[in-house]
Amino acid sequence: MRLWLHSGCGSWRWLRRCGLGVAVALAAVLLPGGCGSKAKPAPVIRVTRNIGGREGFRLHFEAWKAAFERDNAGWQMELIDLGNSEGEQYYKSRLATGDLPEVVMTWQLTNFLADGGHLAPLPDEYYERFGIPLPPAYKGKRYTSQAGVQIQGIVVNKRLWREAGITAPPRTWEEFMAALRQIKAKGIKPLVYGGREWSASMPLFYALASSLYAEAPAAGQASWTRRKDEGTVSFATDPQARKVLERMVELLDACVEKGALSDGYNQEQADFYGGKGATWMMGCWIGGDIEPNRVDFEMEYWPVPALAGREPRFIHTSSFQNGWAITSTATGETLTKARAALDAFYDPHVYQLFLNGESQFKEAQKVAVSGPSSAWAPAQALYDNMAANLKRYGTTVGYHIGLDDMPPPSFSMSMARVMQEILSGNTDIDALLKMLDADWDSARKGM
Repeated sequence: MRLWLHSGCGSWRWLRRCGLGVAVALAAVLLPGGCGSKAKPAPVIRVTRNIGGREGFRLHFEAWKAAFERDNAGWQMELIDLGNSEGEQYYKSRLATGDLPEVVMTWQLTNFLADGGHLAPLPDEYYERFGIPLPPAYKGKRYTSQAGVQIQGIVVNKRLWREAGITAPPRTWEEFMAALRQIKAKGIKPLVYGGREWSASMPLFYALASSLYAEAPAAGQASWTRRKDEGTVSFATDPQARKVLERMVELLDACVEKGALSDGYNQEQADFYGGKGATWMMGCWIGGDIEPNRVDFEMEYWPVPALAGREPRFIHTSSFQNGWAITSTATGETLTKARAALDAFYDPHVYQLFLNGESQFKEAQKVAVSGPSSAWAPAQALYDNMAANLKRYGTTVGYHIGLDDMPPPSFSMSMARVMQEILSGNTDIDALLKMLDADWDSARKGM
């Protein structure tokens, strides 16, 4: 077969031994879009989300994307899935290449991103439109969406705890450890735990936040964070911090096998939802996957015990500016659409799926949603238990005081590394405390 085409576009000059249908098919391959032109791709708003293996998070993002694209014809929302990461390394790599996504989850990175000029402030009218309490300003500005009330505590398999004779939350760390040992003595895995990822930090974070910091710091009161930065306290010299590390050694030695170093968040989730462990020290978002995974046993969500002398409390980790924020990558029409993406977050269907997926409680009072809700009875029972215990036990902000009064953004990984050291057999408390000090000080110098 021989085929000649004009060097110009659109007409055939010679066709030999070739049927018309074949010629048309070849034209479709050789000349896509007509005359070699290509359709212009739809403009995109890139949004980060830590979906990983969390089905509830995925359902929320898909609804958010659909609501945005419904109301912004010709535009698309693209997912940047950060998996089980809190984004620090990804954001730093994107900053190095000048390609930060237009809308990002901030976690404890808001001040880092704002100080670098990488975030676009939100006006107070944005919060007022949805009935969101104004978050504390950072250097006179507000940046994040403040999506819901997030708490962190301890989820328990009610049947396994009841079989060990325990029906109420332990009030002290000593009671908590005694209960875990009692559960283990029944031949039950007392705690699900992975040492490989950020989730390795959770027990240490709980203990430090509930034991070193005031429950409701008074205005002007110097927090442990400020005193650490001023050099008047340190992990190595604080007797309470020493007790915390001693408890961590005790916890991992009594309840966690060395093989946990190769496990991460997803393995913790699989073990707990699979009924293989009695306890999971994890944030309220764990409830978001109960319905999609058809987890059918009864759970309760309990407050975090502190060291002696403190009542157990849930840790309120959304009390300062965190959530989603618009980055300086968005300019012109893209900035307008990035703002529209934040607006779409509060579409009632989207917001409902967010509260369900994160097991968070309503923050936006002008959105017609009452709170997390599920047709799966065990999930709804857990939501109800969370609400009741939140009212009964209350919260502490721990070290989530404000963007100008926070540990370094990388401190969660510092805590994870210390726990990994303990799992590896390093139980030298002095060395571990100095490791926390060194990581903190090094991170501050790098900010």
